[in-house]
Amino acid sequence: MTTAQVVECLGYPTRQCLERWLAMDPRYAGRMAKPIIPLETRRKAIELVLGGMQQKQAAKQLGVSVGAVHNWVRAYRRGGMAALQPRNQNAAQGGKSASVRPRGGADAGGRR
Repeated sequence: MTTAQVVECLGYPTRQCLERWLAMDPRYAGRMAKPIIPLETRRKAIELVLGGMQQKQAAKQLGVSVGAVHNWVRAYRRGGMAALQPRNQNAAQGGKSASVRPRGGADAGGRR
């Protein structure tokens, strides 16, 4: 399940809050991957906001955070569509999201 699905299912306050809790837990610290929002979703958010829709409404309609929409609008106003390109190298490789490190492995025990 995604953190958004866990929040919806269990009723936690927010996805961001749950992700902060997970980041503080040593079992999950550094293992959470941020999803890469497709460029088309970013473009749609810009179109909606520049068309007069409030950022909060655009975020809800597209299923993204208000903060993300705010950042995309700000980036667009500063640098145009080029500024909306995902920074993660994995995004350019078939639109895949960032990978998550496996739970097992050499660093899982903390000692060698």
